[in-house]
Amino acid sequence: MIKNYKFDEIADIFTGIRVKRYQKGITVEQKVLKKTYEDSSRIETEDVEVSEDINPKFYSRKDDIVILLAGSTVSKLEEEGIIIPMYYAVVRVKEGFDVDFIYHLLKSDIFPRELHKIVEGTTLKIIKTTHLKEINLPIPDYETQVEYGRLFKLMDKRINLNQELIDLERQNEKLIMKNLLERLKDN
Repeated sequence: MIKNYKFDEIADIFTGIRVKRYQKGITVEQKVLKKTYEDSSRIETEDVEVSEDINPKFYSRKDDIVILLAGSTVSKLEEEGIIIPMYYAVVRVKEGFDVDFIYHLLKSDIFPRELHKIVEGTTLKIIKTTHLKEINLPIPDYETQVEYGRLFKLMDKRINLNQELIDLERQNEKLIMKNLLERLKDN
């Protein structure tokens, strides 16, 4: 059975931190989330000097979901301890809900359709976390979430492995061409 939940019933949702405010006084080097990619677990971070006084809630935890507030890219973080900046919404799935299922639900067509109803702006679409919390999402019972969450996670692993294979094939292609050109040049 599927039940509709408001997004804030299934997850704690808040905006990341304004990193520049924490770059004064005694600082330490920390990783800050720089970029996430659509349909990929790949992320980019940068090392930034920041104060030690940052609230721990702004550091990533395993299985945090982040949503780019200007563009709605949804990513799941595996690494802990990365500072999440203010242009991301942090989604921490509550107990009783499967994080892999919720992550894939947010990547599905349902979330963007609901998101479209609340996005502000004409050219640059901006999502407010207060509006994000009000989105209705259809959620099945917990056992079904876990079952499909595992399936989706396995599919993601296969997709990532296939992508790595494609990248390796492209590298091979370039190496073969380079070797061919070097051999032709030597003759």
